[in-house]
Amino acid sequence: MRHGDAIIPFWGYGSHRRLLKELAARGSKPRLAELLADRRKIFSAKAMEAHRICDVSVTVRQYEPHDFTTIFKLDQSCFPPGIAYSKTMLRYYLAQPGAECLIATDGAKIAGFLISEENPPLGHIVTLDVAESHRRQGVGSLLLSESEAYMAFRGVRTVLLETATTNQGGIAFWERHGYRREAVLKNYYPGRLDAFEMRKLLSAAPRSKA
Repeated sequence: MRHGDAIIPFWGYGSHRRLLKELAARGSKPRLAELLADRRKIFSAKAMEAHRICDVSVTVRQYEPHDFTTIFKLDQSCFPPGIAYSKTMLRYYLAQPGAECLIATDGAKIAGFLISEENPPLGHIVTLDVAESHRRQGVGSLLLSESEAYMAFRGVRTVLLETATTNQGGIAFWERHGYRREAVLKNYYPGRLDAFEMRKLLSAAPRSKA
């Protein structure tokens, strides 16, 4: 990929199946009602604040349905055909139990977004997309930091993601943020492109006494 703030999105199912197998082995089931309650608690306890990075004021908020067209177009601009998500796949991930989509905005403009899915104690980063106009400005790092904080609050301890072995900028980005290469996923992307499976252990976050 062109930039470390954007990764090639999750496309194949090999690694995802392993994630689900791990969850099944732990006897875990999605706790959607509890997750939604925790989200409301987090976002009410911590109002969305503007973060000033590289002289740009960026706010992180939750995805809203009217964002769909914009994030779809952003994903299409970030990644080549065959790797960028179709509308069907994007809607699929947004609709999953335990899915979270954070939106970074600069004024009225969407600067980037991150989709994750979780079934504590495991989480999975589906995709991280940053608009070309806002790359190399810390937007991807901000989205990742916010996502990890929310996942840790909800009991996630290990985060999994995939990125192409040829995506040197993306690999460097993830390694700067504590992710480590765990395995090579052969022929993971179209065109027989391999991917690295990368993981990070999150620190436990203290829960609110409220």
